Amino acid sequence: MARKGAGHPADEGRQGAACGPTGRPRASKATRLRVWVLVGVHLLFAIHMLDWATTGRTYGLFEPSESMEFSKHSVVNVGLLFFGGLILSTLLLGRFFCGWACHLVALQDLCRWLLLRAGITPRPLRSRTLAWVPFVAGGYMFVWPLAYRIGIGDELAVRGAEFTTQDVWATMPGPWVGLATFVVCGFVCVWFLGSKGFCTYACPYGAAFSLADRFAPGRIRVDDSCKGCGHCTQVCTSNVDVKREVAAFGMVVDPGCMKCMDCVSVCPEDALRFGFGKPALLQRLQRAARLPALEEVVVAGAFAATFFAVRGLYDLVPFLFALGLGACGAFVALRSVQLLRRPSVRLVRQPLKESGRLLPAGRRFLGVAALVAIAVGHAGVVQVLGLQATQAFEPLAQARADWFTSARPEVDDRMLAEAAEAERRSERAIAVGLVPDARRLMESAWAALVMGEDERFRERMERARAAAPRAGAPALDLAHEARARGDREATVRHLRAAVAADPDLHNAWQELVEVLAERGDLQGAIDALQLGLRDRPADGRLLDLLGTLYMARGKALEAEVALERAVAEEPDLVPPRIKLAQVLALRGAVGEARDLLRRGIEAQPDEVALRDALSQIGAPGGR
Repeated sequence: MARKGAGHPADEGRQGAACGPTGRPRASKATRLRVWVLVGVHLLFAIHMLDWATTGRTYGLFEPSESMEFSKHSVVNVGLLFFGGLILSTLLLGRFFCGWACHLVALQDLCRWLLLRAGITPRPLRSRTLAWVPFVAGGYMFVWPLAYRIGIGDELAVRGAEFTTQDVWATMPGPWVGLATFVVCGFVCVWFLGSKGFCTYACPYGAAFSLADRFAPGRIRVDDSCKGCGHCTQVCTSNVDVKREVAAFGMVVDPGCMKCMDCVSVCPEDALRFGFGKPALLQRLQRAARLPALEEVVVAGAFAATFFAVRGLYDLVPFLFALGLGACGAFVALRSVQLLRRPSVRLVRQPLKESGRLLPAGRRFLGVAALVAIAVGHAGVVQVLGLQATQAFEPLAQARADWFTSARPEVDDRMLAEAAEAERRSERAIAVGLVPDARRLMESAWAALVMGEDERFRERMERARAAAPRAGAPALDLAHEARARGDREATVRHLRAAVAADPDLHNAWQELVEVLAERGDLQGAIDALQLGLRDRPADGRLLDLLGTLYMARGKALEAEVALERAVAEEPDLVPPRIKLAQVLALRGAVGEARDLLRRGIEAQPDEVALRDALSQIGAPGGR
């Protein structure tokens, strides 16, 4: 979790050395307790996943980032309630959640422990510029969408609530990107930036907790028995100078304090405690060790360059991962500049430069830094070329939307020229990239289709499918093209691939059912839906389609069961409610059918289709 950075009296030296600790601190009992609490938190994660795996639906993610749905679309979800509850608890108790329940803090603590075992002691980087990153990131995620909506006159009233989900991985990166995120935000950030490096210089949620902590009456406080031994500062993994703060204010005022209670546990005089009293508010201990202005400029520039170069690269790098990479890139640039300007520079224990002489380790570091700069530069070029390709494709966007409909546009010279330019720019971005970019491949494919190059369209779309296995859009586009040229076998194959990649593509499910029905294979359509429902048993739209197929085959009992499940899983869906009412009326349960529709009208009084269906149920000929 993030906090506003401040200098430290021992930026390059041993943490807490300036506080003059006497002897080694005793082992912290709080650490052992906190480890077990964090293990319990991860067990709750596992239970959450197990619930989803066994039922097909579970509560939404208890993740602060999910509250962005409220900022963007005024949708209340579990993430919003969770984040709001955490902020309220922080206003009272301070940042207990960060220290005792955050999975990223657990990851960083584990990485710190492993690095210490390897003989590497992480040292905190102190940068005033990077300290603002979490606040800017938090504003971008949660404040900017609201400000934008206010600016365009959008209605901010709550539009709905989503407390359950059928796909807990929908907003998560793939396994390889997730693993890379853990490595960078764990080991690399801890090694380069300090034991809570990601929290300090990247976490946007911690920015909110940092502000709330200022108002919290619950703080680490000291009594008169304190002897100033400095053990508290020595064991603090949040890089807080506990000794100096309690001496100056009688309490810890640094909002980076995560209330891990290690300082309380190791105090030989039992002088520290968690207690309630006046909050910290604007109190702040002045620090001496800060980066010079030129180095702060280097840090800011390197962070911005790295972040914007990797953010969304190849549609793979998510926002938080990009923040972590940006902070690490800033550190590499900082040490490189220091190697050129300072007479002595170290990387943790390893000397890089001494008495103005660059050591072999320093030359190796500069070599690695040069490779990092080349990689960031290349990523930036890929991003710029991708942006140019997207801009070139924009004139064809409407043609793409209408291509397989009755509104398909006529291809004239202007459109051909636009398609040729879009393909040229897309191919240029593809050629420069190190890995296949599904978005660029799809743009190139559509430009080729507009120019009449059907084979090239199919080849590019197949490559896009391989580049983005979790995306169903390329397979769906291939299905539309195959259906337009009358190849039903290929259409079915591509539609099956589309729904396998993305089960939420309900229009693809609908088209798959239609195509199978067109060739008289209703049972095949039923089998396909049942196969999809094995992975998503709570999907009301799939159950609605299944009930419709059973109705078409005259299997009223099976249709009733499927439609009842659809209504139970997603009560707001109108079509299955109406169809279920029709099935009930057909078997003579007119009263039950009318009650079903009335309950739907009570929940959605503006839904005209429900009222029309109610007026027909039980009327002469109203089947």
